[in-house]
Amino acid sequence: MELKEYRQKLDVIDREILSLFTERMEVVSQIGAYKKEQGLPVLDPGREQEKLDSIASQSTEELTAYTKALFALIMELSRASQNRLIDTECEETRRISQAIRETPTEFPVSATVACRGMDGADSRLACKKLFDRPSISFFGEYEAVFSAVKEGICRYGVVPVRSSAAGSLNTVYDLLMKYDLSIVRSVCLSVDHKPMALPGVQTDGIRQVNSYLCFSRDLEIYPGADRTSLILSLVNRPGSLYRIVSLFYALGININRLDSRVPQNGDLPYVFYFDLDTPVLTPVLRQLMSEIGSVCEDYRYLGSYREVLS
Repeated sequence: MELKEYRQKLDVIDREILSLFTERMEVVSQIGAYKKEQGLPVLDPGREQEKLDSIASQSTEELTAYTKALFALIMELSRASQNRLIDTECEETRRISQAIRETPTEFPVSATVACRGMDGADSRLACKKLFDRPSISFFGEYEAVFSAVKEGICRYGVVPVRSSAAGSLNTVYDLLMKYDLSIVRSVCLSVDHKPMALPGVQTDGIRQVNSYLCFSRDLEIYPGADRTSLILSLVNRPGSLYRIVSLFYALGININRLDSRVPQNGDLPYVFYFDLDTPVLTPVLRQLMSEIGSVCEDYRYLGSYREVLS
């Protein structure tokens, strides 16, 4: 058989799969309407796991893993469809809606800002990019910056991330969690560094691109926010991260950045940091926040904001 003939057979099979998938999603919609009428939750973990185990047992041994992955994604798409129909509101979506209502329409031009380092550091340039007239207080340690914002000494804090000189990325996010602070804006800053001049040696400058997070004690969501940051805790078992990524895929959400921390103790959950490209005013974010708790052990919404480019 020629390659063309194999592909023609696949085309026939794909049409059959599409027809059955369409029929399945119609039934899913009917189930979603029933659950909405009866006030039932979309996710039934026991039923879903039972279904996956049953399907895996009917598959050939060499295709078991592929079969479970395929049907796990189909079920994720089904849940996304039902959640869109039911449009349930959780505590986090109510908090986001309240922040949107209460946040001013314009980002402040002047504010008290806490930074790590000293006057003349790159953090000052980041502050000037964010605010026209910042009143900057410098602190020697990262934790002092976060503490100053939490205690109300400064309204905002600005710290670097994605920089070799910024310290541990985990430290920044750990402190956001510890002090219960929210990201309100980020800035990507290009800085030219001139190396030390040596007699008779010509050296070129080095351009370094650093990112800085601006955070506050209260959740503030300004117009134009198109990026959302989350911290997720996942148990160490097959498929945990796949379920998260498949949810983003089902909702059409792009992952802008993904970082992780491997626990020292194997019994502790893995921690993942996500930056997602999703405008805060779209129904997609509302749906994500309603579903995210069902596919991870724990999560924390860090804020929705806009990135300022240098």
